[in-house]
Amino acid sequence: FHQYTLVVDGDRNELQSYLKERGVPAMIYYPVPLHIQDAYKSYGYNNGDFPISEELSKNVISLPMHTELEKEQLEHITNSVLEFVKKNQNE
Repeated sequence: FHQYTLVVDGDRNELQSYLKERGVPAMIYYPVPLHIQDAYKSYGYNNGDFPISEELSKNVISLPMHTELEKEQLEHITNSVLEFVKKNQNE
């Protein structure tokens, strides 16, 4: 395993920026659903064919997760996400 993916209820890009400011490399790996990518055009899929995939591609973000992370790093990642959530609940 190398990533931990969250579904964001809110502005994913804002969360990504917030984490970046805190040194957490959160990534968006599939901003375009696979069935809409050029490599799969020959299959004839269109927007709307896989609505769940399309929705998730707009709302997921992946946090770093690997065997080399130390406890302090994991706590920093977790606390940063929780700080963002709490900050946005109060707005």
